Amino acid sequence: MIIIAKYKLIPDETDQNKLRVKSEEKSICPICLNEILKVIGSRNRRALNSKGENLIIVIRRLRCSTCKKIHHELPDILVPYKRYLSSCIEAVVEGQGDKIACENSSIYRIKRWFKVMAAHIKGSLTSMAARENAVIETGGGTTLKAITLYVGERPGWLARAVRIVVNTNNWIHTRFAFMT
Repeated sequence: MIIIAKYKLIPDETDQNKLRVKSEEKSICPICLNEILKVIGSRNRRALNSKGENLIIVIRRLRCSTCKKIHHELPDILVPYKRYLSSCIEAVVEGQGDKIACENSSIYRIKRWFKVMAAHIKGSLTSMAARENAVIETGGGTTLKAITLYVGERPGWLARAVRIVVNTNNWIHTRFAFMT
């Protein structure tokens, strides 16, 4: 999968309930770093916004011409394998779950998911910083604080962190292999 940050959401011509993602950046294969990806189709991806409304986002399926792997091109408003938009997940993690229209059990699951994934995200960001010879002092704060030191504290920090981790092929694809 590939996360893009420059895109437009365009209402679908055939179904006004669907939004098509029109990428404005060149996607690169996260496995072999090839720049030649062929569009082989699309698929619908459902997500819930902060009002609890169901959005249908049409994402592209791409095949790498070198390694032949298939990737889904997700806009950065989505977190892989999650039902809520990244802004909703971010609000819950920051303790603003009362602003999101979702059940308490969903808030609990989102917090539990982030607690498990935060160390992995922080480790991936630390690894990327080390590859670039950048040293970021994380201090003795929380894992969330360390992540926001890497990607910035302004709104959208989760989308930025997830984009880096996914596009460097460090995202965990099978949740059951990771969670025990």
